[in-house]
Amino acid sequence: MRALLSAGLLIFLGVCSASAWTRSELVEPFRASDLTSQEVRFLQAALALDGSYLGMIDGKWGAGSASALQAYARKSGIDFNAGELPNLAPVALVVDEIKTISDGGWSRYYFDFADLSFLSPQKTMSSHVSANGLTLDFDDSASTLSISLTSGDIGRAVAMHRYALDTSVSNLYTVRKDHLLITSARVSGGKTLYVRSDRIRVGEWSTILVSAQDRDAGRLALVTASILPHRGTELDLPEYGELYTGVMAFLDEAKDLSPKPRVGEGTVGEKPPAPPGEDEGGTGTGFAVAPDGKILTNNHVAGDCRKITVDGSPAKLIGKDEDFDLALVQVENVSGLKSVTFAAKPASLNADVTIAGYPLAGLLSGLNVTRGSVTSIKGLGGDGSRMQISAPVQPGNSGGPVVDAHGHVVGVVVSKLDAKLVQDAIGDIPQNVNFAIRGEIAKLFLYQNGVTPQTSDAGEQIAPEQMGKMLTSVTHFVTCE
Repeated sequence: MRALLSAGLLIFLGVCSASAWTRSELVEPFRASDLTSQEVRFLQAALALDGSYLGMIDGKWGAGSASALQAYARKSGIDFNAGELPNLAPVALVVDEIKTISDGGWSRYYFDFADLSFLSPQKTMSSHVSANGLTLDFDDSASTLSISLTSGDIGRAVAMHRYALDTSVSNLYTVRKDHLLITSARVSGGKTLYVRSDRIRVGEWSTILVSAQDRDAGRLALVTASILPHRGTELDLPEYGELYTGVMAFLDEAKDLSPKPRVGEGTVGEKPPAPPGEDEGGTGTGFAVAPDGKILTNNHVAGDCRKITVDGSPAKLIGKDEDFDLALVQVENVSGLKSVTFAAKPASLNADVTIAGYPLAGLLSGLNVTRGSVTSIKGLGGDGSRMQISAPVQPGNSGGPVVDAHGHVVGVVVSKLDAKLVQDAIGDIPQNVNFAIRGEIAKLFLYQNGVTPQTSDAGEQIAPEQMGKMLTSVTHFVTCE
């Protein structure tokens, strides 16, 4: 996992002599003064992308940055120690956002004519000159983010701000100075429009227009917060700074806390009763993560098999992680397979979820779909790699997808609490205490094994019947001999 994260952060690495955060220091109170301005800029960018920060990415930690990090921590369920945020808060933020930043190739674009720069997702942005030849337009293929650059006299600049004012329906914000004009407005269709004009020379102004739908508010915030009337600096995370080393310590800690599946402790995916006349074998569930036949499941389902089949077709193990209990198998001679989309953000507490799988093989037949909610964003003993769900889980559900109300994967079913063990210990039988590996961990595992998971922000919710059809198309029966 350390190698994986290093690869994911490669394009952001800088040089820094700052000290490192160890595991024990992750629970100590966070002090922004411990970070370099380069690290603070990265945190501000991650907070903007998360939707928690609306200030400038200037490397200066103030009240706005602090309150944004507190809002992120509350949303993520991070405990405050005596009212103080732990170092875990900024580290978890980086873990949540680093893949989005890396996958989009977020870097600074410099508009030389106007001496203006801003951050944008270079890997997914395309540019073209408008039909009238007056603007340079950018469109993001991964979102509704749109950017336009133009220049002209003060009359042209004012006309663009007037347009934003005239079409505004709420949330109006303006700045009016001799050298700077800013208008931010919510317009019709669930869209925000941001217009900024800078005087670049006597009688000439540059103007940048940024817009996005509500679901992409974080991308819009990152662009607008990064606009500078000069080249500016790139978005870098120092390799030897507190943040980077803290992320490494966090992932190492998560691996050590991850419970290992053991026979007799309620792990799902244990071998169900075999049909008469067949040799006893293990069964479980998996789901497609790539069209070429790559199936994600649990390590305890497919990690130690002489023979693997998926829906009866031969398959082979191509990657596994025993600590996180994940395995990746490749079905032979498959193309065009319907594959899942992962949620861009972690599942929230009490969010509705649906799971799919093939429980109790030999007793039940066909795909089984059940619904529940996220009852805890952590697993046993505060395990940050897992979450607790109330959706009913039976042996054979292991490796199945956990999806949110939009049909996006937020986890992988892994285990249920051993009811008899708990009854013997406390005299009561627990109900629907089940666990899933968090979607963020699953995405990291896939990256490590050469698969780029498809991700998406929340969109329209899916009706239960549609959800069943979608899960049927992506979920598969896995056998192990």
